Amino acid sequence: MERITVLALLVLSSAAQANDYSTPYGEWRGQTQYQAFLKGVSDPAAHAVINLTVSLDPAGKVVGTSTDNGCRVLGLATPGMTQTLVTLNVTLTNCAYPGYNRTYIGLLSVFSKERYAKFSLQAVDVAPARGGTFNITSTMRR
Repeated sequence: MERITVLALLVLSSAAQANDYSTPYGEWRGQTQYQAFLKGVSDPAAHAVINLTVSLDPAGKVVGTSTDNGCRVLGLATPGMTQTLVTLNVTLTNCAYPGYNRTYIGLLSVFSKERYAKFSLQAVDVAPARGGTFNITSTMRR
């Protein structure tokens, strides 16, 4: 009986976290737009709108995957000016479009009343051979 009670509490805890829009920590999912601008021009080979899942640990670790383009996300989240905002410093690896494999800065901001989070990352590379601006944006939900 005790085992069933523990299992029920774990299920209820997971369900509560899935609906918790008061914190940026936990798992987020959403259709995500990937864009690259090389010399100010959008690169059509880089443009995609696909699923992304990211998880933010309260200790600061960020992990994520976007299986459709192979991208893996790993980095840190630091608390922002409010309890529903974190600053992100993450690196993407294994992306099918090689230009996305780099370090990004960005934000995850939770809009509690509206029940979504805005996720955005940007990297700017000024190197002549591989330079450009790389943007990743999403509206995410639990």
